[in-house]
Amino acid sequence: MSRLTSLSIVLLAGLLLQAFSAEVLAQGSAQQTFTTYKSLDSFVRVKGQEGNDLQGIGLVVGLKGTGDTNLTPTHKALALLINNSGNNSGTGPKGEFLLEDLESVKNVALVAVSARVGGQGAAEGSYIDCEVNAFGAKSLEGGSLMISTLQGPHPGDKTVWAYARGKIEVGSLAVPTSGTIKAGCRIQKGIRNSFITEDKNSDEKKMYLIVKEAHKNWQLANEIATSINNEPSAQSTSAESQTARAIDQTTIEITIPKQYHEHLVEYVAILMSTTIYDNQANNKVVINRRKGLIVIGSEVEIGPCIVSHKGIIIDPSSEVDTRFMKVATRQEFTTQLKELTEALDAMRVPTEDVIDIIEAINEQGKLYGEIKYIY
Repeated sequence: MSRLTSLSIVLLAGLLLQAFSAEVLAQGSAQQTFTTYKSLDSFVRVKGQEGNDLQGIGLVVGLKGTGDTNLTPTHKALALLINNSGNNSGTGPKGEFLLEDLESVKNVALVAVSARVGGQGAAEGSYIDCEVNAFGAKSLEGGSLMISTLQGPHPGDKTVWAYARGKIEVGSLAVPTSGTIKAGCRIQKGIRNSFITEDKNSDEKKMYLIVKEAHKNWQLANEIATSINNEPSAQSTSAESQTARAIDQTTIEITIPKQYHEHLVEYVAILMSTTIYDNQANNKVVINRRKGLIVIGSEVEIGPCIVSHKGIIIDPSSEVDTRFMKVATRQEFTTQLKELTEALDAMRVPTEDVIDIIEAINEQGKLYGEIKYIY
């Protein structure tokens, strides 16, 4: 490739779109295209299937001199805990522990305990991780959380949803006042998130789809509703109104067909497999230099420019070289980036040089798309 090469790259109509997935990005060849169609669950979540936060206050014991310095609140909590456990060896009238009985206790810390239950809920008896954060201790390293009750986020709800206990793993020595307990939270009362809304004045059942933050736009909301209404397996068998209706750019209302009223899980599974046109991913270029990967959206184009790199001259508007057939493009004087990279690949140009050429085109402001880097 020591001689100068002039490439006249063109946009060919009717290109077959190739599938792309995260696995392809991690393991595939140097150049792939984005998926034009993805399943519905890539774009939306089901309203009602949000996560739930549990919280409580607990005591951490077994610290190495790094416990609370202001011990009055901690001693009160410790005295209450000891007394509730049935221990009557304190100096109080009824054997209860008083604050002065605990003055020598230095290795205890009062902490906030929290746990996040996923949108799928949690069954009674299951275990999840919990997080522990100190109020006044210098470090929680080496400590263990004593049994603590966790309630919901609403102050008026006194329901005990879970219990937490166990050895604390401090995530970072730079922030030793926070840690986690793996599988340290036991769900005491099952948490199930309802996603069905029933109309009391009719026998209709509805659910709502919420477009994920990264995909919110009017076109996609309309595309989702249209695709669902055109999907035979998700439609009603009776002459009812349309199944899906876009309320705004964020929310799609679904009227569940009557034949699925007793098979809601089956219907949601069918619904979420509906294929939706991805109108956002097609204008992006993803580059991973370390792995030598380039992922190109099908809508990325380049305008008139001249790039010279290691003996290769890129001139998309050139008509001198007749080895490439010329066809009309959607925009005057533009061509698909994918066609350029395919031509470079056929010339056995190393991927790192292809990346340099793409970046040079972008620096000239002639890359009509967005470059994202992963490492």
